[in-house]
Amino acid sequence: QLEEKISFLTRQNGIRIIGPNCLGIYCPKVGLSFTSDFPKESGSVAVICQSGGNSNYIVDEGVRRGVRFSKFISFGNACDINESDLIEYLAGDQDTEIILVYIEGVKDGRRFSQVLKETARVKPVVVLKSGVGEAGARAAASHTGVLAGSDKVWDGLLRQVGAIRVHSLEELV
Repeated sequence: QLEEKISFLTRQNGIRIIGPNCLGIYCPKVGLSFTSDFPKESGSVAVICQSGGNSNYIVDEGVRRGVRFSKFISFGNACDINESDLIEYLAGDQDTEIILVYIEGVKDGRRFSQVLKETARVKPVVVLKSGVGEAGARAAASHTGVLAGSDKVWDGLLRQVGAIRVHSLEELV
């Protein structure tokens, strides 16, 4: 109820929200970070991550491997700005050459599919879909309130749109 109230008030006042239930934005180029120990130098890899817990892990492991980020957006429940909005933004971002996506579920499947297809034509998009098993789908629904979908559906979708599917955080990094 509180999330719905916040969403209503922000829409009424023309304010956009990332989250809730997320860490926010890491953009080294402008000195914005959700923790003080992330590198200050930028790179060409952008990440959108629905899980706050996995966000720190992806940055830490990426940095350990020499990856530097243009943008990293932990977006949680996506009560306003969602995964499709973020991918669409990153498709046009001049600082981003590669887009990594950690997703638990989507708000609008048709739009997500279209945005992925358009983006994969101009930049590589690597997707880790969590919660594809029965237990994972229940966890994703309880965590961010989204429908997770079946593994076969996700395989087909990502193949059709030209995105690269990975199956673990290590493979994503």
